[in-house]
Amino acid sequence: MKPLAYVPVRLGLAALLFAGCAAQRSLSKAEPTAFLRSSGAVNAGQMERLPFERAWKSPGLNLADYSKVLLRPVTTRYLRSGNWQESTSTYIASERDFRQHAADLARVWDANLLKAFADPANRFTLVSQPQPGTLIIEIALTEVVFGHPAASLASYAVPGGSVAMAMVSPSVACEMRIIDASTRKIVAAASDRRSTKIKLVDVNKLSFTKSNEEICAEWSVQAMQALNKEKFPVVKRNWVSLY
Repeated sequence: MKPLAYVPVRLGLAALLFAGCAAQRSLSKAEPTAFLRSSGAVNAGQMERLPFERAWKSPGLNLADYSKVLLRPVTTRYLRSGNWQESTSTYIASERDFRQHAADLARVWDANLLKAFADPANRFTLVSQPQPGTLIIEIALTEVVFGHPAASLASYAVPGGSVAMAMVSPSVACEMRIIDASTRKIVAAASDRRSTKIKLVDVNKLSFTKSNEEICAEWSVQAMQALNKEKFPVVKRNWVSLY
């Protein structure tokens, strides 16, 4: 991949931004796994205030009845790994490598969730054991495609003498369940699949998992905002990002 000595960076950025948005909007909805089929969200559509592909809540759910949140570790048990070859790169040469990186991503997501719910905008108290008035949040990582350099796309010279390259970025799918700790019933659920698809990456900051982590970090914030309806009547979604 030969760096260009001098290129119209703004034009290149605009083209990649457009491509990323178009690709993300064209993604098909992920088929629900057994994790989501246990809830009422299988046939649900989009909810007006939420940015997820599928969202459902029990008709009797009143968030004012709850004051605590318990976060379960993100699980990879329901991960669709049959297409792990899509992630093949210098870092992933086998399904075992793929599953290890997916497990690492789940742990990063756990940290992102803790950070999101530590935000002062969150009114819920984090607890480690179920108590009255507690909502339990369970999340399954159901699909991961790790990014890798796009060999067919050009690199771009950027100000400061650095070089940016085009990446075929990942897609990530997840399913979420919210459970009443007292009744053990699922009171809300959601699922989503996202990708920035094509993005510009500074080669000096190249990390093949960074895009995946960005998506999960955004989901973490949105999960917190979804439960804090008074402060976040509409939870917004970002279509594309650069790093």
